[in-house]
Amino acid sequence: MTDLLTPTRKQVADWARLSQKKFRRESGLFLIEGEVCVREALKAKVVDCLLVQSSEAERWEPLTYAHPKLLSYKLTSDVFQRVSQVEASQGLAAVGRQFKLPTRKNGLTLLCEQVSDPGNCGALLRVADFFGVSELVLGAGSADVWNEKVVRGSMGSLFHQPVREVTDLVNFIKKWKGDTLALVAHGGEPASPNFASPKLLVLGNETRGLSPELEELCKHKLTLPPKGQAESLNLVTAAAVFCYALS
Repeated sequence: MTDLLTPTRKQVADWARLSQKKFRRESGLFLIEGEVCVREALKAKVVDCLLVQSSEAERWEPLTYAHPKLLSYKLTSDVFQRVSQVEASQGLAAVGRQFKLPTRKNGLTLLCEQVSDPGNCGALLRVADFFGVSELVLGAGSADVWNEKVVRGSMGSLFHQPVREVTDLVNFIKKWKGDTLALVAHGGEPASPNFASPKLLVLGNETRGLSPELEELCKHKLTLPPKGQAESLNLVTAAAVFCYALS
């Protein structure tokens, strides 16, 4: 068992700065909030230290006792809110070390040209993890995967799903060994699991869709025709539907 420690002012300041991409990159650390994400991070063994709000200390005492080798800090409500990015917090957070997961052995890789919204990026991670895709490839301008909103939105999938940031998507698609499949709004063929593996499913931006340059590089164009009045699906829902259809 271990007693909860009191952090220094510098530690608190450093944890609060993890909301900034620049500081995350310099430090190699990121903030993890909420019970589900913290527990998954603990299983993945990427937690640097635990942070507990003093008013919730009794609630999280079993968790801190279960990991006696980890430094656990007790923060007053004011100090915890300075670090936390959540309005209705559970009073539990962790500082994690950034990591890289090996690519899964699966016949499907998911590529998104640009997913700029952190919430969408986290949800896309969850979809990719649910279908066990080999890798989630994110193009330039996508949200930082270590952003606290991405981490929370992934609901723990960040700690299971391999992710890669790629700036030159044109070259990536050109070098792909297998079928390349562009998701387009109109005029494409239906999705099926019969394309040649490894399959690369290529999606565009949340609002603009896929750029013509990347669309033209793909061997096949896929479309899901609507049955009702809705013109289209959002990025995350479309990714889920097509990952299922291609699996």
